[in-house]
Amino acid sequence: MKKLLSAVFLLTMITFYGYSQSLSLSNRQGPVENNSILIQAGTPDSVELITYLNVKNISSSSLSVLCKKTELTLLDSTEVTMCWAGGCYSSGTFISPNDQPIAVGETNTEFIGHYGQTAFHPLTSGESVVRWVFFSRSNANDSVSVTIKYTSYPLGIGESIANRGMLSDGYPNPASGQAGFNYSVPVGSQGTLLIRDILGTILQKQILPAASGKITISTLNMSDGIYFASLLVDGKITLTKKLIVQH
Repeated sequence: MKKLLSAVFLLTMITFYGYSQSLSLSNRQGPVENNSILIQAGTPDSVELITYLNVKNISSSSLSVLCKKTELTLLDSTEVTMCWAGGCYSSGTFISPNDQPIAVGETNTEFIGHYGQTAFHPLTSGESVVRWVFFSRSNANDSVSVTIKYTSYPLGIGESIANRGMLSDGYPNPASGQAGFNYSVPVGSQGTLLIRDILGTILQKQILPAASGKITISTLNMSDGIYFASLLVDGKITLTKKLIVQH
């Protein structure tokens, strides 16, 4: 009987181990170990920290993968959002509404996590800790995770607010033929609008003609997907907004 129980226990452990090996993570620096802790530090003028993760299916079957966000500690006036499975979601979304199909041996590079200030607040100095978990829709225990410590060292509150400018969300969003943005930059500063894809490639770059106003971009030649509109003030990115293009 003891031998039988031992065999059953061993088989159970092997089965569990197999489940836990279905997914793996990596980033631009290389492989990321499951359940590891990474530090992502900002610079004195940071207003947003962006996490890029690659999710690979290392199992023998295709998987439908969901993303879960767990805010272990979060500083005041900061928020965390995710882009996954073809959509970008609000800070109140903790599990992605959609799953991402990943074929056997395929690596998905579309995940982006955003950590930044809430509207009209400077990025708070200190550390927030967020765990990102990717798991199979058919088995929530079949997962891989990484914990990110977002560490920020912003400028003084008055200086941050005065120098970062303002950029509205794009509208409409999703955009089809064009998208508009309201903006403002400090008087005497040079403002620029950058449009980038999820890989960071610059697709459009427009000099803002005044200290405040509205600027419109064409999305006709942009493929359906997720893009980012960034406001530069004197050459430094101060705010980034998500833009979805859907024709």
